Amino acid sequence: MLVFLEIHIEFESMKAKTKIKIILIILIIFSGFCKEKQNSQIQIKEIDQDAPEEIKSTLDIFDQFFNNLKNELVKAIQEKGFSGAISVCKIKSPELENTFSATNNKKIYRISDKYRNPKHKPTEDEYQVLQYWIKKLNENQPLKPVYYQIGDKTKVLKPIKIIGDMCLKCHGDYSQIDPDVKEILKKEYPEDKAIGYKLNDLRGAFVAEF
Repeated sequence: MLVFLEIHIEFESMKAKTKIKIILIILIIFSGFCKEKQNSQIQIKEIDQDAPEEIKSTLDIFDQFFNNLKNELVKAIQEKGFSGAISVCKIKSPELENTFSATNNKKIYRISDKYRNPKHKPTEDEYQVLQYWIKKLNENQPLKPVYYQIGDKTKVLKPIKIIGDMCLKCHGDYSQIDPDVKEILKKEYPEDKAIGYKLNDLRGAFVAEF
């Protein structure tokens, strides 16, 4: 089909070539418009008491995930300091994501617009939710878990905030991070974006996809 099209264009007049080019450009623009429109159509719903039970129960999974990861980090900090905790987090976080995904028959993971692990980079629809929360934060409104449909999938997201000084030891202002922590971050995450936070900033989100 491609060969036929090339031959066809070769022998057409310049006027016909121009028409073909215009048609192709219109199709490309229209295709991009349709994709953008589809991505902008997610309807973000805040989770309340009237939300489906499966949606609400997903929040318990997030709490369990958070508590497990927090316990691993606290243990690592006590034994190896904050620099040692970074390496532990790099291993334990993906392990927990895989374990909780398999146990709950949902894809469980974390995202951030300023990610440390590139695997935590948000999709376009997830990024919209992060922006939705940032707007709420700027308006001094509470950040609530949300859910929405994307294609034939449901996604549930719960915000993660910087809630204590301990978080800033690895995620705060770069000038305030200990040199040994900086060294490990440079080694483990050469393209790290997850610094420069302040207390109560939005760090990212827990996500469940099913």
